Amino acid sequence: MMLFVTAIAGAQKATVTQYEVDLSLFGKVGTATITIAEDAARYVMTVEDRATGMAAKISGHERDLFVSRGHKFEGRYISDVFEERQKNDTTSETNVFVFDHDAKTITRYQDKNETVTETSFDVFSMGITTKTEHKRKNEKKTLDYYSEYDALSVVLNIPRLVKLAPRVGILPVGLSKKGRKMYLSRVRMDQEAIADTFDSPRVVHVVQLDSIEKEDEYGVLIGYNAEGGIEEVVTKKTYFLIGYGRIVKTGERKADAAAIMHRYFPDKKE
Repeated sequence: MMLFVTAIAGAQKATVTQYEVDLSLFGKVGTATITIAEDAARYVMTVEDRATGMAAKISGHERDLFVSRGHKFEGRYISDVFEERQKNDTTSETNVFVFDHDAKTITRYQDKNETVTETSFDVFSMGITTKTEHKRKNEKKTLDYYSEYDALSVVLNIPRLVKLAPRVGILPVGLSKKGRKMYLSRVRMDQEAIADTFDSPRVVHVVQLDSIEKEDEYGVLIGYNAEGGIEEVVTKKTYFLIGYGRIVKTGERKADAAAIMHRYFPDKKE
């Protein structure tokens, strides 16, 4: 779900990129579409993904939508609102995170709908009975940590962040669990090592993202192409118990930036 674009002051632009998600033991398990639009002052980034094949059956045909929208400040992409919308055959959950940068707080608004089916043995009828119950949860909560970034906006900031230090600690909302830091690192790999790690021949440099203190271990390696876009993402083989994962770019096109910006900033004049 990762792509990097370089800001061009005063210009509107938008890109839609498609990716395929693979697991080593199962092959293709899903697809993802990433849309990024921006103008001189604001940005919006969305990721739509869905499980396919056997993964769809196991997950209850899971499909997700993630939306990050915010503003630009001193060359950085700063989150104002981050949305997670996740749905399968029995559950739908929406989490909306609202950032207050003056108060340095983040408030989560959660709405969860779940259908629960319970099976039991009825001694009177000597048969199996089922009971279906619909549960709904609404909750407002202030997170116990503050960050300027979310799971999507941090991707837009990676090239700038890794220039600050060889290894940078971050707390992206939606990725950071219980306020635990994630780490970004520049990785030095020659072309032979890159070819051994990535399938795409267009990868020219690599950034590591992990939640581990040791620098010699990693969660994912992000492979960038010469244009600065993310070409491929590879997980460590032990990252998933069922094998390693790989996210590969399969296509890219330009989009109507004005229409996308108006959809997510309807009260703003383009």
